[in-house]
Order: sequence, then C-alpha cells, then structure tokens
Amino acid sequence: MTAGAATGEQTEARGPESGTEPDLTGAELTGGLNGWSTAASTAAGVEEMVLLDGPLGIVSKAMDERDTSLIMPSGTALGATWNPELISEVGQVIGQQGVERGVSAILGPNLNMPRSPLTGRGFEMFSEDPFLTGVLGAAWIEGVQSQGVGSCTKHVVANDTETERRRMNSRVEQATLRETYLRPFETAVRSANPWMLMMAYNRVNGTHCSQNAELISVLKDEWNYDGVVVSDWYGVDDTIEAANAGLDLEMPGPATYLGARFAAAVAAGDVAQPRLRDAVQRVTRLADRTGRRSGGTAPAPAHLRSQEEQRDVLRRAASESFVLLENKDDALPLDMSGIRTLAVVGPNAQKPCFQGGTFATVRPEGEVVTPLDAIREAAGPGVEVLYEPGAAPSSALSLTDLGSTAPDGTPGVLLEVLSAGDAEDVLYSEVRKASAFVWFGPVPGLGSGVPGRARITAHFDLPSAARWSLGAGGTGVSSLRVAGTEVLVVPPPAPDDVMGVVARADTQHIDLDMPAGRVEVVIDMAFQPGRVQAITAVATPEQVTDPLAAAVDLAARADTVVIVVGDQQGSSRESADRTTAALDPASNRLVDAVTEVATETIVVVNASRAVLLPWAEKVKAVLMVWFPGQEFGPALASLLTGNTAPSGRLPVSFPLQNEDIPGWGTGLDAELTLDYAASEPMGYRHFQAAERKPRYAFGYGLGYTTFELEDAVASVGSTRRGPASDGFSDVTVRATVSNRGGTEGRDVVQAYTKAPGETDFRLAGFTALKVDIGETREAKIALDPLGFRRWNSSETEWVVPTGEWEVRVSRSASDEGILCRIAL
Repeated sequence: MTAGAATGEQTEARGPESGTEPDLTGAELTGGLNGWSTAASTAAGVEEMVLLDGPLGIVSKAMDERDTSLIMPSGTALGATWNPELISEVGQVIGQQGVERGVSAILGPNLNMPRSPLTGRGFEMFSEDPFLTGVLGAAWIEGVQSQGVGSCTKHVVANDTETERRRMNSRVEQATLRETYLRPFETAVRSANPWMLMMAYNRVNGTHCSQNAELISVLKDEWNYDGVVVSDWYGVDDTIEAANAGLDLEMPGPATYLGARFAAAVAAGDVAQPRLRDAVQRVTRLADRTGRRSGGTAPAPAHLRSQEEQRDVLRRAASESFVLLENKDDALPLDMSGIRTLAVVGPNAQKPCFQGGTFATVRPEGEVVTPLDAIREAAGPGVEVLYEPGAAPSSALSLTDLGSTAPDGTPGVLLEVLSAGDAEDVLYSEVRKASAFVWFGPVPGLGSGVPGRARITAHFDLPSAARWSLGAGGTGVSSLRVAGTEVLVVPPPAPDDVMGVVARADTQHIDLDMPAGRVEVVIDMAFQPGRVQAITAVATPEQVTDPLAAAVDLAARADTVVIVVGDQQGSSRESADRTTAALDPASNRLVDAVTEVATETIVVVNASRAVLLPWAEKVKAVLMVWFPGQEFGPALASLLTGNTAPSGRLPVSFPLQNEDIPGWGTGLDAELTLDYAASEPMGYRHFQAAERKPRYAFGYGLGYTTFELEDAVASVGSTRRGPASDGFSDVTVRATVSNRGGTEGRDVVQAYTKAPGETDFRLAGFTALKVDIGETREAKIALDPLGFRRWNSSETEWVVPTGEWEVRVSRSASDEGILCRIAL
C-alpha cells in the first residue's frame, strides 16, 4: 500500500531535493499535548481538546478519587437491554457530563467482541454478536455526539485479549475479520459517524494496528470515514510507518513519534505532504465539531437533564438490563405479605461491583444506595431484613476501606512526593481517600522526566492483634515498612510491562501479625524517569469468624433468602485475562451451602460477563444484573418487589462448563500469536457449529409473564445489485406475539438468517414490543442489508450468496422458533 492510500490520494512523497518546500502547517496537531489533551495550533486556529476515558463514566484527568461522575451501566449491561433508544439516552447523559466538565471527546464505546468470557475487559463490550454490537454502539455514539461531545470509538480491531496486549498478534482470516470483528465498527461509522476512532494496541496479522495501512485504508477509503484516527495511549512505535499507514493523532503527549517528527518525515520525503494535510484537516474537523476552533461556537447540547432526570435514565437502563434466567414456581416477584424475615447474604449486597479494574475507573457522583439498603427500604416496616456477607472479599482492599488515617488522625492516608535519594525533602503532601495513585506525565511537586520518590503513610488502630496480608507495588522499587521495620521490598516492573503493571495495579504481598493498638504502615517507592508513575498499597485482614457459617445460620431462620454474589473490581481488569469463567470459589460455596438449608433462595449475579452457574438447578430464581451502574440498588429492589419486571435478554451465551468456551485450551504461541481459527465461529455460532448446548442461550431471558410467538412471515421488497457494501435488499419479517400471562411485559423478537450452503444462523434483526395481558401484537423487523454480505477472500470483495435463504424468527439463538424462506 502506498503512502497516500489511506487518504484516497496516490501521491508520491516529495523531499527537499525537489526544490519545493512542503507545507507543514498544523503538524503540531498530530501529537498530543499531555495525558488528556491534544495540542493547540495558532496557525490552524485550533484550541486544545480534552479527551477523557470512558465509557462507564467520565474519568478524572489526574485519576483523582475526588473527581466524580455518574457511573453508567457497563457495555454488557447495556447490551442486555436490546434497546437502542434507551442506550442513546445513556449516551446523552454521559455526553452531558462531558459538557459540564469541558470534555471534547470521550474514549468510548468499546466495540470489540468478547470472543471468550475469559477476556479481562469483556465487561466494556456490548455483545458477542457483531450486528447487535454495532447497532447498540451506534446508538450510544449518537447520544453522546448529540450533546456536542465526540465519541472516540475503540479499539480497531481484534482487541479482545488482555494478555501481552501490547505485543500480541491476532491472526484472523480475512472473512472472519471483515464479517465479525470489523463489522461493529463499520455499522457505527455508517450509522453514527463517530468523530474519532482509536486503533488498538495489538498487532493484526503481523502489523501493529496504529501502523497497519490495510486496516486504516478500510476505514478511510472503503467506509469513507472522515474523523480522526488516533492511537491508543502509547500505541505508536514508528513515525514513518504510522504516518504512512494513515494515523492522524498520537496520544498521549508530548508527542514522541508524530507532531514535529511527522513534519520532519514530510520534509525529508519519507511521508507525502498530502498525508500530513489529511491528518491536520481531520483534527481541525474535530475542533469544528466540538466547538474548539478559534472564532467558532460550541455546539448546543440536544438534551440537558436535571440530576434526578439523569439518575432516572440510569435507573431505567439498569432495570432493563437485568436478565431473569430462572424463576421456578414464580418465586419472583417476592410476595412481601408472606415474608416476615428476609435474609440478604453475599458480599455484593453491601459492596456491589460497578466496574472492572482499568485506567478508566470512575468514582461515583453523589449518593450510592447499596442493594442491601434499597431492599430494606422496599421491604417496608413489616419485614425484618437481616444481612450476613457469607464470604470474604475476593480481592484485597484499599487501606482507606479498612479505616486508615493519616498521621494527624484525618481519615485516609498521607501521600507525599519527595526528591530522589534518602533526603526527607517533601515536595508535595496531601491527605487522600485512596491508596493507589497514578500519574501520567508530571508527578505533583516534582514534574516530569526526573527520578523521585512517592510515599504512602497510613495508621491503623487495631483493637486486638490480628494477622493481615499487606501488599505494595508500583513503577519503581517499593519498600513496605510496618511499625518502623522493613518487611517487604518489591522490585520495579519489567520495562515492557510498565503499563500493564499500572493497569492491573500489581502488588506483591506478605502475611504478618499486626499488634494491637496504633500501627503505622509506610510504602515508599523510588522511581526512575518514565511516562507514567504509580504506587499502590492494599491489605486483607484475616477473617476472625467464619462468614459462611453465619450466613447459613441466618438463611436457615429466614422465610426467603436473596443471595447477591459476583465479581469484585479486580476480577475483570485491563491487562489481565481470566483462567476460568467461574465465579470465585467462595461465592459458589455460599450458594451451595445456603441451598442446603433454605428452599426459597434467589440468587443475584453481579458480574458483567458470561459466568458458570453450576448451582442454577438448585435455586428458585437466578437474576443476572451485570455491572448495572450506580442506580443498581434501587433498580434491583424495584424488580424484586414487582414494581418493575425483568425484560433483558442475554447479549452473550452462558456455557455449561469451561470446556464449552470457544477456543478453550488455546492461547498465545511462542511468537505471541493468537490464531483465531481455534475459536471461530465464536459466541452462539460456536454452540451451533459444535452442536453444544449452552446453559443459557444468546438472546434468552424470562419475564414475569409468558409470551408466545404464533406466526411469522418474511418478504423481499426491492432488490439492488449495486455495491454489496451498501446493502442490496429490503427484507422484512412480520411476526405475531401474544401475552399469555398475568402481567404486561416487554418481549424481544429476534430474526436470524442462514445463507445457502451455510450451517449456522446469524442475527439479522430484532425488535422489542410491550404487550398487555391477553393482547396480541405484530412485530415488524427490517433485516439488516449488510448482514446478507459475505467476504470473498480470493476476490477480495463482498458478495451476496444467491438462492434460498432461511430466516428463523425466535426468542433466542437456540430457540427453534418459526422458519421462513426467501429467495435472493
């Protein structure tokens, strides 16, 4: 591919020897200013633009726990709503939060595919189906951008493995790459046109994405994408390759490979001048769109909501995301008139999980009502609601969660920055309510590019001696001292894994006996110059009593038990994958033990991924709630008591066992290559192709009523034989749905297609409709024209298989439903 191919211009590079000086105006715009802002250009009339991480909320520039924003439902939770209109409202809410914080673009949504439930970052992703992911992602983008804030849609492409993500190579056959992994991005570009697209860290078929001319040409030349193509943070390692491939912006700043080096490469003739002009025009266009152009005006937000209205959107999104997987004997909704004692057990009832562990951690804005408190309020005065955690936290806690104080007695820890060496010259000092800190670029009081030290000091008042596990880590050599004695030294991370260590908040631990009384814990980290610095301190006190026994005793005395289990924030995390789809063993032990003594048991699963549920047959009801955002508590209580009804449908397939996972047992080879052939087709198509039965199928979900799909017919309207990439036909499905139960409800009717000669069905359309008691309604589904294409790798073009297509109208991917046939 030539240097200009990614811009649609076949122009030879021309260096100084040609006698014509190239125009380098605005080259500074192609490199970031700092960790969160783009550079300004007086010549181009472009102001700085703030790019902050998402998509679960607006992340602090400085990753400061005091900077708060609303926590949105995770990508998988939004995927479970199957409701583009509601997701667009969520996009408007986070866009409004961006407006209020002076943000130009939010890094989201994540349109990668959870190829496996083991991927550490799957909670950000919408679904295992490319069509559903693209439709819902486009809705989120439209909502955000309607507020005048850009979406930086991420990560192009095949970025579904966190292990060695900076170096690994995704080897994907072209048809699979086009039809599955690029497809959500194509739908988003064609439907919503995100103002930025972020290239992934990994390699695809041997070339890093930010330097992959073939990939960027698909975006710019085939899809006619007119926005900014930006690197993931520190995702560039070569000036000429990135510039010639079509990358427009390197982040973060100060620029290392683009910016001034981009200009120098053009001046030297290594990169064509039109390639620089293309990049500058795209960044300038972003400034126009976001109101960051000198003399321009900021776009007016489409829909501003009050704080209560914003929370109402998040409450509705949480409620619609909940998927009822089991409901034996109509155990839900709870009949509160027959309950005198309600036992709530499980650690997630009191400490729910809203997000995974990433750089994009969001601190919640305003009051957060826990599931336990919300259930107590909803139950009313006539019901005694008792609580036991039943299991210890599955991950270590911050020192502040354990009641630490600074040396002056203020709750929190004392954070200090010192110069390098043994001197005690404190350059920065502050009491903070966290015990993990990250700095991109300058370190407070010290600046950038120099060595130094960071220190955390915490005091604990222990009523009696106890055994604790203490952990420390960071980007330098970390020393852990307890009561003045050094007990642990943690070496610095390997140079090629610094970002991974920071993202994972890696720590090393030591078990030791803590004496009664006041104990001082100090973590002192000496670091060398680097693009990011971090220090982390955590602890886990030993359990004095058995939490499981107490929970079982409570469950045995209660009329009904609600168990709330799931992930902790470190269970799903950036830069690390899982080894099993199971919940932590303590959660499974808790459910098993409670079912031995309580017949009326409801389990709420607070994990935003497909999980193993080996006890599903033992309990009365199973409710999947994902990471539902900070309105989790009120939404859950409303559903349990019947004020709202579950209407979510699974966006991912739930396996019976680990061995059912696509690609189980495969991983990176010696060259860090992951061969996707071992896991394709993925998702529900894997279960069809392997003739395996999932525990719960993609698209499945129960309500508080019963729906019946009575008939369906598919018809073909106008047929176009133009470019296949533009679609070619108008296929409509009409289906009749009846509500045979005792309450109104919302059903999701799904249409799957199978091309001539294929063996599996693919989702091609869906619609949701509310149906009253005894009512029959018609569902009309316009099938996605792009879903009829198939990529011909030998001819490198899209084709539309002709002949008889099968269309299956059903209520899940494994439901036989009603079969229709059409001729194309």
